[in-house]
Amino acid sequence: MEIKTFSLLDQVDPAVDLGAVPDGLADWHYIEDIAANPHPKPTELIAGILHQGCKMILGGTSKSNKSWCLLDMAMSVASGQDWWGRRCVKSPVLYINLELQPWAIDERLALLRQARPECRFDPKLFAIWNLRGKNADMSLLRPRLEKKLAGSRFGLIIIDPAYKVLGSRDENANGDIAGLMNEFEALAQSTGAAVVIAHHFAKGDSTAKSAMDRMSGAGAWARDPDTIMVLTPHEEPDAFTVSSIVRNLPQLPDFVVSMDFPLMVPAKDLNPEALRRPQGKNKICTDREFVETVFAGGSFATKTIRERAKELLDLSPRSADRYLARNLACGVIRYSGGLYWAENKEDTNK
Repeated sequence: MEIKTFSLLDQVDPAVDLGAVPDGLADWHYIEDIAANPHPKPTELIAGILHQGCKMILGGTSKSNKSWCLLDMAMSVASGQDWWGRRCVKSPVLYINLELQPWAIDERLALLRQARPECRFDPKLFAIWNLRGKNADMSLLRPRLEKKLAGSRFGLIIIDPAYKVLGSRDENANGDIAGLMNEFEALAQSTGAAVVIAHHFAKGDSTAKSAMDRMSGAGAWARDPDTIMVLTPHEEPDAFTVSSIVRNLPQLPDFVVSMDFPLMVPAKDLNPEALRRPQGKNKICTDREFVETVFAGGSFATKTIRERAKELLDLSPRSADRYLARNLACGVIRYSGGLYWAENKEDTNK
C-alpha cells in the first residue's frame, strides 16, 4: 500500500476548509480617508442595546426564562414594537430553536401573541427553525446555515441555546470559545444580521462576581460579544435584575424584570441591587431592623409603611409588603383598625 505524505505547504487548515477564516485581509485606511468617508453606522436594531451585524449574549441561571425573553424579543423586532421599554426597528427575524420540542415552542408563541396583541407582523417576518436533535459543532453547522440562509434578509438571528452548538469544545477553554465566537461573527458578517445567543450561568453564588463574569466558562464568553445582558435572580420570587454591558453604546443602568406570565416585564418598583443570595442572605435588612426602623414612633397605615420603608431602608413596596406579612404572621407586628404597630421589639426576628 502506498502511503502518501504531504508537506506543510500542502496541508489545509480545517478552519479554512470550513470557511471560518477569510480569504484575504481588508486594506487599511488612512485617517484622512476615514474622516472624508466614515464607515456607515448600522441600524440600531434595539435602541441602546444592539446594532444590526453585532453579537449579543443573553445569560442567566437555569430556568431564568431566557427563552421566553428571547421569543418576546423576536416578536418585538418582527413587529417593530418596544422590548422592555426599548424601541425596536422592524426587521425579519429567524429564531433557531435547538432545545424545545416543536410543540412546546408553538404553545409558547401562541401564549406570547395572545399576551401582546400589539405585536402584529407579516408572517414572513418571523421564522422559527426547529433544529432540536440536529445540534452539531457550530463550525460544521454554520456553512449549512449560510447555504440555507442565502438570499434571505434577516435582521436578527437568535440561537437558543449556545451549549447545543459547542460540539467537542470545552466551554472553559478560551481558545475553544474564541473559535466558537468567530463562528458567530462569521454568521453575522455573511448574513448582515445581529446574532443573539443564550448562555447559562456558572454554578454557585453568582452575586459574588461582577455581572459579566457570572456566565459559565471561559472569559471569552464575556470578552467577545458586543452586548451582554445577564439575568440575575432577584430577592423577589420570579424576578431578575438585568445588567447590561455594551461596547458601542452608552452603558445602561441595571433594572428588574419579573414574570407576568407569559411575559417578563420591567418592574420599576424593585431595587436592582436586591439580589437573591444563598443560605438566607438575600434580605436587604433583618426583620428586627425592619421593625425597629419602620415602626419607630407609633402605628402606621400600609401606605405610610411602604413610604417609610422606601425612605429609610430603600425597600420597594413589594419588599416592604413581604417583610410586613412575615412579621405579622409571627406576631411581631399587630394590626387593627387599618393600622399596624410593633407588638414587642424584643421578640423581633434576627
